[in-house]
Amino acid sequence: MMYQSHNEEETKQIARRFASTLKGGETVFLKGDLGTGKTTFVRGVAEYFGFGGVVRSPTFTIMNRYSIDQGPIKVILHMDFYRIEDPSEFTALALEEELGRPDTIAFIEWPEKDTQQFVFATYQIHFSCTGSIHEIEY
Repeated sequence: MMYQSHNEEETKQIARRFASTLKGGETVFLKGDLGTGKTTFVRGVAEYFGFGGVVRSPTFTIMNRYSIDQGPIKVILHMDFYRIEDPSEFTALALEEELGRPDTIAFIEWPEKDTQQFVFATYQIHFSCTGSIHEIEY
């Protein structure tokens, strides 16, 4: 499906619609250039599951963890592989302990940096922007 968004609220609305289909254990690849709405999308998913805190880009932290207090989903992981240069850095993240858990949903920005294919996607979402219109396809 291809969706168009004209602002942050519309992007979060599309994200909430997507979130309603998630059961837990999914790994979602977010592909697109800087500024195309990937973090805003994760913000919308986190809001759908009841997270009330701030959702920030994990560009510098590599991984942000958002704890959910209600329902079967307890953790949303938000990762950004953009700054990973060496495959050994994936080992340090201990992703095998986190991904695929039935109470966790993982979102990964810049998954193409995982050249050794340590992580596999349940879904891939593509983000693009033409002028002020953001396109989200999944």
